[in-house]
Amino acid sequence: MSGTGHGSYLTFPSRAAVKLNGMATNFNMVGDSGNTKTSGFCPECGSPVYMTFAAMPELFTVHAASLDDPSRYKPQAVTYGARGYTWDHLDPSLPKFEKMPPA
Repeated sequence: MSGTGHGSYLTFPSRAAVKLNGMATNFNMVGDSGNTKTSGFCPECGSPVYMTFAAMPELFTVHAASLDDPSRYKPQAVTYGARGYTWDHLDPSLPKFEKMPPA
């Protein structure tokens, strides 16, 4: 979905903390937990914009590339490191989790 070896996301504690412009089209998929996650994407160009999670409905996750100014994004951790590719070199100083970190 990201078109790269990894995805870069910002996760907010609630949807109220995020301002979106325009409409999104959604599709659902099942995550590793067996719970549904919903991806919102631009209906015109197909770019991914956000994700929500049935198991954690309060969270709102935004694709970093969809920001008005993506350069403001500062990675804080690597999750699902087990799925990474050897050619995709991420900052080695970031905390790395093989899957999702404990809550």
